[in-house]
Amino acid sequence: MQDPVTSPTGITYDRPAIERWLAAGHGSCPVTGQPLSLGDLTPNHTLRRLIDFWHSTPLTAAAAAPVERRQEAAAVVERLMVTDGSCPSCDLLREAAAVASESGVARRCMVDAGVLRRVLRLVVSCAKKRSSGQVMMATGDACLALFHALDVSGDELRPLVADNHDIVDAVTRMLTTLERGRDEAGDATRASAVKLLESVMEVADASLLERMRPELFHAVTAVVRDRISPGATRAALRMLLHACPIGRNRALIVEAGAAHEAIELEFAAWVPQAPGGRRATELVMALLAQLCACADGRAAVASHPAGIAVVAKRVLRVSAAADACAVRVLAAVAGRAASPEVLREMSRVGAVGKLCCVLQADCDAAVKETARAVLKMHSGVWSGSPCVSAYLLSRYL
Repeated sequence: MQDPVTSPTGITYDRPAIERWLAAGHGSCPVTGQPLSLGDLTPNHTLRRLIDFWHSTPLTAAAAAPVERRQEAAAVVERLMVTDGSCPSCDLLREAAAVASESGVARRCMVDAGVLRRVLRLVVSCAKKRSSGQVMMATGDACLALFHALDVSGDELRPLVADNHDIVDAVTRMLTTLERGRDEAGDATRASAVKLLESVMEVADASLLERMRPELFHAVTAVVRDRISPGATRAALRMLLHACPIGRNRALIVEAGAAHEAIELEFAAWVPQAPGGRRATELVMALLAQLCACADGRAAVASHPAGIAVVAKRVLRVSAAADACAVRVLAAVAGRAASPEVLREMSRVGAVGKLCCVLQADCDAAVKETARAVLKMHSGVWSGSPCVSAYLLSRYL
């Protein structure tokens, strides 16, 4: 590949190759099948620079680099794995993170040498010392930087954290401490901490998920509320989603105010064109759908002044995944136990109209069936509403 270009579908091609494809009469992306023209192609400058660098690197240097990186990693590991009870300095931890970030060979050497286990123990030790917020932030931030630089897979992380409640408690304590004295550096550490929690919860076993404490969900919900960064917000939402399969956790998440904060996030800051904006909306809708499996979750969505309106507005505007979850939320809120006030609000804010639109749109059959069941259940109430088209209800039911 010499001149990489990227299509709107996210696929990267070599420019001469994709131009030949389009010149041959094809009008779609070869991989996804979606419509594609020459004007849709944009240069991939990052990949172009990497290709140029690769071509300019002498073969001897490329062959010697892995050996040098392995020796550099071994020197760092030797200093990190000191067993005299002392804690490595922040400078050493950051140096190790820099070495791991620069080379996959060095990263692999560190993981094989047990650096990951050492880092997780340091996080726990740092939190248990109950040191000041500044000290915890400095040491904890360095440990978190090294953890993320190691870029371990779920299979590598699972044996160390699957049933390790100490690491969850440690990160929870770190988040709570840094929340009290908010500043820019502390928010960066909170963002790294919640990403670690997301990784842990993704591989946690049932015994760990069943022992989650309310403080954890309050701390993670605060990350969503404070909107530290788009990445931290998405990590917090994913972490809450990983905990939702346990019924007790759903109740604790609602109690922590996560349903309210998720709706507020969508109501105040939803920008579909922003990087990750659509993904954040999908996560919010998925979380609300999980929380609406319990009565407290349904009540939280229905009681929020903009809850039903925000969910209805996202239907048919984001993605098929968001549509499925949003319709599930509306179906849960409008269940057989729905109050007359909730049903009136659904017609007033356009939720009933959106459910009718789902029946007309090219949606998944299961999503259409869910929407049809809700409309049938309350057609007697909604058919007399001035906010709902009686023609639509009669036509599609």
